[in-house]
Amino acid sequence: MLDLLRPRIETQFRSWGSCIPTGGSAVPGERLSEITVMLRTKFRNYLQAVVEKLAENTRMQSATKLKKVIQDSKETVVESDVRSRMQPLKEQITNTINHLHNIFDTHVFVAICRGYWDRMGQDVLSFLENRKENRSWYKGSRVAVSVLDDTFASQLQQLLGNALQEKDLEPPRSIMEVRSMLCKDAPNHKDPNYYY
Repeated sequence: MLDLLRPRIETQFRSWGSCIPTGGSAVPGERLSEITVMLRTKFRNYLQAVVEKLAENTRMQSATKLKKVIQDSKETVVESDVRSRMQPLKEQITNTINHLHNIFDTHVFVAICRGYWDRMGQDVLSFLENRKENRSWYKGSRVAVSVLDDTFASQLQQLLGNALQEKDLEPPRSIMEVRSMLCKDAPNHKDPNYYY
């Protein structure tokens, strides 16, 4: 709305302003910047609320609770077992992304997907931060983050193709923090992409 309509509104105000006699106290369009700030703030708040609800939906069933999947992987050292446990969550995320794509404009869709991806990364990060001394969950966390990255990136790529910008495929901040934390545990491997 702001990207498309604001320039046209500003042009219209300038056009009208040229017809208004000087000396008035109000300048046409002077409150437009305030309205722009207000709309951006409202958009961010709505976006965060949607992302939070999407993350909450993943915690409705034990099979799709990310923290539970990681916690249950403590004894599992086989990557395929962790990937298998991640499958219900992966399917839920995939279905959600497909549904969002049918509802939202491309820019809003990408913003929500990236926010959702970041929010899932925050769940992994908080799980690991509460267990810094116990690294038995690190392997399961590596696999879980790898599945998340693959799911979000591949769905965005598949649904948007060439309309997708390269920066939209970069992992969000929380995922990079998780990678950094997990990389510290990997001897002789300083590349955060080593496990991905």
